[in-house]
Amino acid sequence: MYKALTALILSVSFPVFAETAISHIVVNQRWPWSEKVDVDFILSGETNDVEVTATWDAHPAPYRLGTLFSVAPGQRRLTWDPASSPFREQTLTGFTVSVSNAAASAHNYIVVDLVNGGYEFMAEPPSGGWTAEHKSSKMVFRRIPAGTYTLGEPVKTFSHLQHYNPGSVTTTNCNRRTVAFTSDFYVAIYKYTEAQHDCLSTGTAGTVYIPKTLSYNDLRGEKSSASGDWPTTGYKVAAESVVAKLREKAGADLVVDLCEEEQWEVAARANTTTFWPTGGTTGETFAAHTNQVNGFVAWYGSTGSTAQSAVGTKPDNGWGIYDVVGLAGEWMLDTARNTGPSTPLLGLPETSTDPTGAEGWSLRIVKSANGNGNNTALYDLLPCRRQMASPDSASYSTRFCIHLKPLGSLTFDGL
Repeated sequence: MYKALTALILSVSFPVFAETAISHIVVNQRWPWSEKVDVDFILSGETNDVEVTATWDAHPAPYRLGTLFSVAPGQRRLTWDPASSPFREQTLTGFTVSVSNAAASAHNYIVVDLVNGGYEFMAEPPSGGWTAEHKSSKMVFRRIPAGTYTLGEPVKTFSHLQHYNPGSVTTTNCNRRTVAFTSDFYVAIYKYTEAQHDCLSTGTAGTVYIPKTLSYNDLRGEKSSASGDWPTTGYKVAAESVVAKLREKAGADLVVDLCEEEQWEVAARANTTTFWPTGGTTGETFAAHTNQVNGFVAWYGSTGSTAQSAVGTKPDNGWGIYDVVGLAGEWMLDTARNTGPSTPLLGLPETSTDPTGAEGWSLRIVKSANGNGNNTALYDLLPCRRQMASPDSASYSTRFCIHLKPLGSLTFDGL
């Protein structure tokens, strides 16, 4: 058990921008010896990210206790649990806390270390671009800003699709709609790879960068297990699931899970208005799509076994996210009706705020399927494409999301 934290000293890092300030910082270890440390402060001015770091006698280099994202002005708290850190057996004397606000742009990317655990922030990709380690021993997430987004397909897209795929597209699957998110979130820039799965499973990163296909049950746990059913039980997952292992590496202050369906489409579209989020094909060249798709936009159709192509080898979208069309389909958190895969999906609402999807259905939503080899099946490649599948199917991959929402009692809005 820890001894009480001694010599608690407060050190304030003043913000760069005058309109934002942090004050009234108070640090306390909980009684009776719960080992948790509460850092309370007041943020005034504008909404900002807030970082809390500390040094102590045995660790003179700044150590990040945690980061609170998109913090609104007011009285706030970050709680740090040393027992969940690498310093479990240390007595933390000479403990000094520093609280500072940071611009969201400094946190454009979060890079999780799948070998040693922990994460780092990056404002931009490396000068030479992302490397093989970012598809194997690390996992990169791109920040998606809160806001209101237009999803679904415009009328022009419908007219082209109905010409080449009569009856394939309906408003229940691709309806134009408006979605608002009140919190930022992060989405992985690559689909989950074989190499990353090896790393989480064995501790040693693999060298195969194709999407890892596995069941929803493997990712989060079966409905009858401790994970329960999204969204009824929220972000709770089974102890031995892939998500649980990823959370262990990322750290307790990051809520890592699958994407919600509408989060995925926001990230996939990246505010683009062309047919494909990566650009390239336009309405005028839609009829001659085969070379455009196979040569530029995505791994699809006549490229052969598209799920077996490496991630990140086609252009990214406007937000630096790869393979949002093509390759293997991706599991979403959202449920789908349980009357069978052939039953049409319900249409998505025309307007929604922080949607979580329907409750209680036994199937799951799959996005961005790779198509069936038929070169006229363009619908398969649009970001609006929605399928549903049994959670025990091992035919799909995923890309993970960091939800900037509390997993437990890490943060709260007032004291």
